[in-house]
Parts: sequence; structure tokens; C-alpha cells
Amino acid sequence: MKVKLCGVTTPEDLALVDAAGADFAGFVLWPRSKRFVGLGRLAQLARVPVRLRRVGVFMDATPAEIDEAVRVGRLDAVQLYRCAYRRAGVAVWRATPGPAAEAIVLDAAPGQGVVGDWARAARLARRARVVLAGGLTPGNVAAAVRAVRPWCVDCAGGTESAPGHKDPDKVYDFIRKAKQP
Repeated sequence: MKVKLCGVTTPEDLALVDAAGADFAGFVLWPRSKRFVGLGRLAQLARVPVRLRRVGVFMDATPAEIDEAVRVGRLDAVQLYRCAYRRAGVAVWRATPGPAAEAIVLDAAPGQGVVGDWARAARLARRARVVLAGGLTPGNVAAAVRAVRPWCVDCAGGTESAPGHKDPDKVYDFIRKAKQP
């Protein structure tokens, strides 16, 4: 089971997420998000030495904007909502099935903490690499993993003390429960 903790906004939280055992850290590059990091902050986060993979989350972005963020943030993957992108060496996670997608992200309402349809997610997870997101918390992630069997679980708000600020206890608890449901 892979774990992505999204909405990372500070070097301290990136180090925490890495130390806790997450596989991916997500950086939101959509200006209307309460977890938005601009290119300056993304460059700062790129200098933090971590073993995990870095994922940029984009909504309504142009390929040029995504290219710049990939370069500045040293991103390993991009998670796309309502935008198209392809580039060698960068994994693509899409909100809908599409060409060259490494994974399909199932999130009922991106950034809103809404739990999606786990039965639908389970059906898709039997034939595709699914990233399950939306409303996951330390309290429900083990049940989600058992019900869906996704490739990865993705959480932002469920591991925060406030938007964009990770809570160490929630981070460690979420990862432990996701990896050992």
C-alpha cells in the first residue's frame, strides 16, 4: 500500500511526512486552494532532502505551467484535474482514465474532504491503479483500504491541525493504519 500525504506547504511538514514513512508528498499548485504553494515555496521544498517522491497537484493548468513546476519542484509525478500533460520521465495521475496515466485518482470533490463511492472505487481498482482520495482520516483509512484495495491512499485534511499544517500524531497514525489495515 502506497501513501500520499497532500497539501504539504512547509519544509518541516515535508520532513515529517518523509520521516513518518509516506511514499509521496503532494504540493498543491492551484491558486484557489487553501493549501496552495507558489513556485517560490515549491523551490524551497525541492531543497529538502527526502526519500519520498514529489507530486504536483494541478487544476486548470497549462502544459507550460506544469513544465515550470516540474522543473522548479523536481516533481516525480503530476496529479491532474481538468488539464492535459505528457512528458517523459514524469508520471501522470489523472482524475479520469486517459492515455499515459500511471494512476487514476478517485476524489469525489478535490480538496473538500468528501468521501467518495468506495464500491465504485473497488470495481475500478480491480483493473487499474487507483489512488483513493477524499475524506480519508486515521479513523477510516484502514476500512477504505480493506474495502477498495487501492494502489495508493491520498490524504490532506485528515492529517492536518489546520489547512496546510500537518499534525504529527495524525500523520503517523494515518500511515500506520493505511499500511497495516
